[in-house]
Amino acid sequence: MVMLVVIVLISGRHALACEGDLDGDTQVDGNDVALLLLDFGECPACPGDLDNDGTVGFSDLALQLLNWGECPVDIEWTLLTYLNNNTTTAVDSSGAVVKTWMGSGFGSSIGYLKPDGTLVRPCVYAAGVFHAGGRGGRVQIFSTEGVITNDLILATSLYQQHHDISLMPNGDILCIVWESHTLAEAIAAGRTSTSITGAIWSESIMQIHPTGYSTFQIVWTWRLWDHLVQDANASSANYASVSANPERVDINYGMVTSSGDWIHMNSIDFNPTLDQIVVSSRSLNEVWVLDHSTTTAQAATHTGGARGKGGDLLYRWGNPIVSKRGTITNQYFSVVHSATWIDEGMTGAGDIMAFDNGDRAGSVNDWSSVVQITPPRDVAGGYEVPAADAFGPTSPSWLYGAPNAFYGGNTQCGAFRTLGNTTLITLTNSGTIFEVNELGQTIFTTSVTGQLARAARYRMVLGAWVGP
Repeated sequence: MVMLVVIVLISGRHALACEGDLDGDTQVDGNDVALLLLDFGECPACPGDLDNDGTVGFSDLALQLLNWGECPVDIEWTLLTYLNNNTTTAVDSSGAVVKTWMGSGFGSSIGYLKPDGTLVRPCVYAAGVFHAGGRGGRVQIFSTEGVITNDLILATSLYQQHHDISLMPNGDILCIVWESHTLAEAIAAGRTSTSITGAIWSESIMQIHPTGYSTFQIVWTWRLWDHLVQDANASSANYASVSANPERVDINYGMVTSSGDWIHMNSIDFNPTLDQIVVSSRSLNEVWVLDHSTTTAQAATHTGGARGKGGDLLYRWGNPIVSKRGTITNQYFSVVHSATWIDEGMTGAGDIMAFDNGDRAGSVNDWSSVVQITPPRDVAGGYEVPAADAFGPTSPSWLYGAPNAFYGGNTQCGAFRTLGNTTLITLTNSGTIFEVNELGQTIFTTSVTGQLARAARYRMVLGAWVGP
């Protein structure tokens, strides 16, 4: 998940472990002083210019001497939010539990740390009327001491938060929300499939701002129902060529479950640099990118915002069958979860990563993978929209997984790129957590008792928690 990160990189040397450690050996000593003196004088962008004034001088040496000795040890926590109990726990690098938060319901996805160490945890609201996999309806915020300071219910007869949330730098929270529509509304919107017997649950995204212990303000909303297309019934709404409008979603694609669940979004991540949102849809086997720079009014239309497209999809990838721009041979995802942006300062920054469960047709060819894609950009910084073909790329820029290597099952699972440029992977059904480097070599593995959607890795950097 994208959070604001400050990482100092040294050209030709290591990243600074602490200020003044120029050789990256986790201590400030005579060797570092010698390296600083080599740069003495006017030297813009030199590693020894610790105060960034364009000159390496005595002020830089003073800063270096202030940090003389061993650098502070990095503190890393891995957060484990359980789907089958009310807890989130933090474990350190040795696997020891260092903190436990007790919520008021089973986890609906994962909990997230704010930079100050407060925890935001989505969980099941038992009184909610929407019942399907990943149901939530409640977001609780804990103080650094582990006390619940906000208990927010996002559940009515018409909508309910489910699965994932994303924290924003301004303290707001983006929530995936089921939105119920009647059979009559679906038919009026152009749905013709006979799989519907009752309500159809579409998807919305709500940005909320906590205003009190149990109160919040909805400050921005995006609704999929405003961005539908169909080519089955000319007398109904949203009639147009599906393939000519890949920025909209075909209301006739996909089955609707007995509960009413249609799209089944399961992850959301905010990119503050781009002011864009990425989500994943389990049912449609796609990841989507949305423009957050719109107003709520613009998000309900097809114009406005930084990209001029209102709330239409800026980008989609994984299953071009949905937009009638490909066939089964072009479908990449077979049940997708855990869409995230790769943060600045990491390998693949700006790319999108997702977990392909690989729940393929049949019972003998299921295998999972972690997929990193580099969306093709246009000259204005937007996304290239092909005239008739599927959105690029044609293949991932990085892939971990292969037939018979590992299979996480057909629910949840996920992966995050870490500050150490490794990838932390969680297999929900088996409770397995493992970490691989850029070459795909396993450098750590463990297992837990209980079900996790995803394990999230945080590191203390300059007094603030950064991650996952």
